[in-house]
Amino acid sequence: MSQFWNERTHKLDPYVPGEQPRDQQYVKLNTNENPYPPSPHVLKKMQEAVGGSLRLYPAFFSI
Repeated sequence: MSQFWNERTHKLDPYVPGEQPRDQQYVKLNTNENPYPPSPHVLKKMQEAVGGSLRLYPAFFSI
């Protein structure tokens, strides 16, 4: 048996990505989600770095 895998770790249920809890008492966030917006400092630095040039999609009329 590996030094990292002992009897206890072999009994754990593996992580299932995207699975939501069934009890509805809480919401499980995925690895790329955060319930909080970026700090004002981060927003300011991003705007200084890229200004208005950062877009998710090109303009609809672009080729």
